Amino acid sequence: MITLGIHDGHTATACIAKDGEIIACISEERLVRKKEWGGFPEESIKWCFKYTGFQPEDIKGVGIVGLGEPTIHKSYSKPMILKKLFYYLTFILPKSFLKSSKWIPFAQWAMSKSRSKSSHEKILKKLGITAEIKYYEHHFMHAATAHYLCPWGVEEKNLVITNDGSGDAVAATVNVAKGMELERMETISNYNSIGEFYTRITQFLGMKPMSHEYKVMGLAPYAKESYASKTYNEIKDWFKVSSKNKTVFENNSGLWRWQYLKKFQKIFSLNHRFDNISWAAQRLVEDIQVEWIENIIEKYKIYNLVLCGGVFLNVKANNKILNIHKDKNIFIFPSGGDECLPMGAAIQKQVDLGANKVKPLGSLYLGDEFSDEEIERELKSNSKRLNYNYESNIHKFIGLKINEGLIIGRFFGRMEWGARALGNRSIIADARRPDVLKRINEAIKNRDFWMPFAPSVLDRRMTDYFDMPKDFFAPYMVMAFPSTNLGVKHLKGALHPYDLTGRPQAVKREWNKEYYEVLESFEEASGGVG
Repeated sequence: MITLGIHDGHTATACIAKDGEIIACISEERLVRKKEWGGFPEESIKWCFKYTGFQPEDIKGVGIVGLGEPTIHKSYSKPMILKKLFYYLTFILPKSFLKSSKWIPFAQWAMSKSRSKSSHEKILKKLGITAEIKYYEHHFMHAATAHYLCPWGVEEKNLVITNDGSGDAVAATVNVAKGMELERMETISNYNSIGEFYTRITQFLGMKPMSHEYKVMGLAPYAKESYASKTYNEIKDWFKVSSKNKTVFENNSGLWRWQYLKKFQKIFSLNHRFDNISWAAQRLVEDIQVEWIENIIEKYKIYNLVLCGGVFLNVKANNKILNIHKDKNIFIFPSGGDECLPMGAAIQKQVDLGANKVKPLGSLYLGDEFSDEEIERELKSNSKRLNYNYESNIHKFIGLKINEGLIIGRFFGRMEWGARALGNRSIIADARRPDVLKRINEAIKNRDFWMPFAPSVLDRRMTDYFDMPKDFFAPYMVMAFPSTNLGVKHLKGALHPYDLTGRPQAVKREWNKEYYEVLESFEEASGGVG
């Protein structure tokens, strides 16, 4: 059975699954060359067919994420009308009502009226796809994606937690799942969204909301707690785990969405430096996440923890969660923002059609690849400005050159899906050399000076370099760890410059044999740096 999953909002993405396995997945941004492109991922769908060789008539069902039309679609007026209407209602409706989940069914019903199914049918028909379309609720898809694709399989009972800025009027959910069944236990409305709060902090600090939140996280360690605690005291009571129901958290600030910015301007305009603001926001997110999840585990007594949603892109908060749950199974879905949702939609559509088997997520090399002939043809067409030659063992050669201090752009095999470069479309260099940061930034990346790079490490060497549970496998760069003394010595150029934490990729031979060979070659040439 072959199904198509589509997310047509922020970071639009398409995915094809076959018999419970993700076969191909790509975000539109990779094809149209516009970062975080939002809209209907038509080029991504075309690419999925081109890569897999499947025909449009092979598609047995289409899953589209979102009950309402994404407001990013400027051609539709209803979403903006509904959005403005509800904005004005927030000044009238009691805050206790907005905190509750009572209004969510009505909001989702209103949103569904904005969905233009006919426009989707028209686009898909143009592509030759006539299969039935089903729309899935945003957070149901976060939960389904993480549960179905968790590494230990769906036969065990999972405690599935989602948390993001907002999706279909919801900010977070608690679910219990086993097999092909998911049961939602708690729903937290987007009025209570701590992800929305963090996004507005990002915006207030002059960075791009829904994109640069990681920069706030990276800036936070530079603040001194003795100064930043003053800033934290201004906001620490804005979010609290509910005293009535300890498995939900609440927004007690009396603010929502655009209202945050005016309040920030009022309370932070004097005597609150940018790094202190970052520290305070990061601390609040960590505190709420840890207390909330501890309470959920205590209530449900389920110790397979599965997490998904944009808030779980916060790798520092993820480590705090790991520390309360280090002796149990924990899976944080990689690149768990909206780009992951089509995976769940493609699998869920198969489940709806009667499928009862799913293959766990493995490596994230789900994008395009090019043959040697295609690459050579491209090089020859640019021979006037490019010099190239051949190496009999390119992987060993790269390891040797990195050890000599060269910076290498590696283009090999299938492209990674998601937000992290994992070796196949990566800029790689010797992490022992702090000067590499400046060279890469000045020549290529232009990354903010306070932001670290990330290390790729042989899986068998992870505990040499990081303080982490011995059996924890970290292949996706979704968690930061404190570094060991050897880690500081060997990976200084790829650690956070101030707190010396790292967001590593554990490279597994079975997932990427060629990249593993690069790192082994470097290990041998460097005298033991792996």
